[in-house]
Amino acid sequence: MTWLTWRQHRLGLAGFAAVFLGLVVLYAFAESLDADAWSVYTAAYGFSRLVKFGEDLGNVLLLLPLLVGMFAGAPLVSRELEHNTFRYAWTQGVSTSHWLCTKVFLVGSAVLVLSTVYAGAHMMWFEPMAAEVGWFRFFNQAVPVFPASCLFAFALGVLAGALLKRTVPAMAVTLVGGAAVFLAVALLLRPNYLAPMTLNRPVGAPGESADPLDGAYHLGSVYRDVMGNISGSMAWHHGDPPPVQIVTYHPADRFWPFQFIEAGIYLALTTAFLALAVVWLRRKLS
Repeated sequence: MTWLTWRQHRLGLAGFAAVFLGLVVLYAFAESLDADAWSVYTAAYGFSRLVKFGEDLGNVLLLLPLLVGMFAGAPLVSRELEHNTFRYAWTQGVSTSHWLCTKVFLVGSAVLVLSTVYAGAHMMWFEPMAAEVGWFRFFNQAVPVFPASCLFAFALGVLAGALLKRTVPAMAVTLVGGAAVFLAVALLLRPNYLAPMTLNRPVGAPGESADPLDGAYHLGSVYRDVMGNISGSMAWHHGDPPPVQIVTYHPADRFWPFQFIEAGIYLALTTAFLALAVVWLRRKLS
């Protein structure tokens, strides 16, 4: 069964290996290509600006995990169900659970290894900037969140393929559903993993030598004037006492706790989706 799975998916795995390892090579030779982290994040044009666009796109949309879900997860089961080729494996005395688990384990392991290598190389590339801008700047691309998000998208694709039994609809559901979950996690869950902190400071006050907002996860800010009125923008008339800026944030040292919390969410969803796919296929195809 392992050999058969490898034969079926070797081209797809080779494609993903080329994408992920190609990006690893890019980060490894970034300095010689004038695409080190400092150049990319300050670039106004040229190749570095193109890399910056890819960074922004990948960090906001989690493009690579969505591609994993669409092209590795969704066809994994749906293609065989669509063409009834799964019956060949069962003629070899393989159960539904064994058939699915072998396919998921082999392809999922490749996804995990490739995404982890990519995220590790990306973190090494970004490290020179991390001391100044903080690791929260590219939260979605770090270990362990990035590999966990890839596994989640992969599991979502597997489940969609098992339920729909059609490859193209399963890919579409994976794209839309995965993007919706990523946005919900980033916008609704992540700001509330721990209670946010607040900082009150007069506008124009001298900066502290160790600003608590350095590298922080900034949630928002409002301004309170001398009359105690709160507004989202600063209104300050010359001669009045300066308004107070009230900043809501998570400090930089919460990066790793947040990483493990979010990775745990994605891994829990991965386990639930794969278990549901196994149960569904056993009930419908046994």
